[in-house]
Amino acid sequence: MEMFKYASLFSGIGGFETALNKLGGECVFASEIDQKTAKSFEIVHGIKPHGDITKIDATEIPNHDLLVGGFPCQAFSIAGKRKGFEDTRGTLFFEVARIAAEKKPKVLLLENVKGLVSHDKGRTLEVIIQTLSELGYAVDFEVLNSKYFGVPQNRERIFIIGILDGKTEPYKVVGNNSVAKAKKRLNKLGLKTFNFPFPSNNEVATKLIDVLEENVAEKYYIKEEKAKKLLEKLNEKYQAPANDLKMVGHLEMKGADCVKRVYDPTGICPTLTTMGGGHREKIIEPQQFSDGYGISYCVDASYGKGIGPGSIGKGRRTHVLEVRPVLTPDRLNKRQNGRRFKEDGEPAFTLTAIDRHGIAIGHFPIYRIRKLTPLECFRLQGFPDEFYHKLKGEGISDSQLYKMAGNAVTVNVIGELGKVIVNGYLK
Repeated sequence: MEMFKYASLFSGIGGFETALNKLGGECVFASEIDQKTAKSFEIVHGIKPHGDITKIDATEIPNHDLLVGGFPCQAFSIAGKRKGFEDTRGTLFFEVARIAAEKKPKVLLLENVKGLVSHDKGRTLEVIIQTLSELGYAVDFEVLNSKYFGVPQNRERIFIIGILDGKTEPYKVVGNNSVAKAKKRLNKLGLKTFNFPFPSNNEVATKLIDVLEENVAEKYYIKEEKAKKLLEKLNEKYQAPANDLKMVGHLEMKGADCVKRVYDPTGICPTLTTMGGGHREKIIEPQQFSDGYGISYCVDASYGKGIGPGSIGKGRRTHVLEVRPVLTPDRLNKRQNGRRFKEDGEPAFTLTAIDRHGIAIGHFPIYRIRKLTPLECFRLQGFPDEFYHKLKGEGISDSQLYKMAGNAVTVNVIGELGKVIVNGYLK
């Protein structure tokens, strides 16, 4: 594997580093202004990052092939106050430009929130691309969703790629979404643009249940009274599935596949056969996932395998377990627009540094609601479990772990982009 050197700005806990190091990258410079986050970066990566990037002389930064950074998104994110370049934090992009102008790395890889595409009627993105174009970079951009890269989190982010002295061509515009509209507009400005081969995934391969811990402390569960009020909102909007055949799982038993099937009772019955009777076609009824004291049974790795040995005690499991993402379950009045509860199997809500999202576990109408744990949030961003355990072992608090996960870039997405960059533009 060919080695390359990269510099990282606004490094956080190192989402870029985690992905790029696996591809043969060597981090020669990192910068993180938050002291607690910088300490965490050093714990997991073994490198002490520099502090405030605005106070660092660009000439003192080592030469590098690739410059990366998720420049602070508070100025552009709909989760923040959306002040844009009027906010001094918005000008931190120009720290990227300042260093790129001095060090002239071959490639730039930048990340920001999706809202950057349309911010200030597109003028913010226009200034960014114009600035990079003036520095000699051919620029392309795309919005990618983490849920298509092996993590069950709905997280849309814009990724900006710059190639120094790269071959230029107008954007090839497909569709009519916000990115397509922006590219149509930018094509008229005569800037240095090109068409980067962004990964084109459209399959969600991982579900939220795949990243859940098996044993979760009671402190993460929402109190029963608050959970009841939240579930009232779900009950008001719940609609039974359409009157159609709906298989919801299999039983662990001998016999052909058709014998093991379990059907939702709200749908129609499957075709009865001469060998049918009541044995072949089974239905699943809503039931309580507890021992009657309001404490949920452990969500173990075998939930999908059907009923465990015995009907009570540790062996008890259920046919079907729903895991519904819940928006900020610790707040009765949500701050963000959109649904409070998602459907079973949908990706988690986007992690942020501010909000604590959760899950409802059970089967309609009986659920227990809890917050996602910090480890689960790390998994939703593609970090290895060992990072969490190292940080927890060093006394990093849950609140800091949540914040760092919410601010991070998804490792899996950077990994896929990094493969294209390393193989196509750094050789």
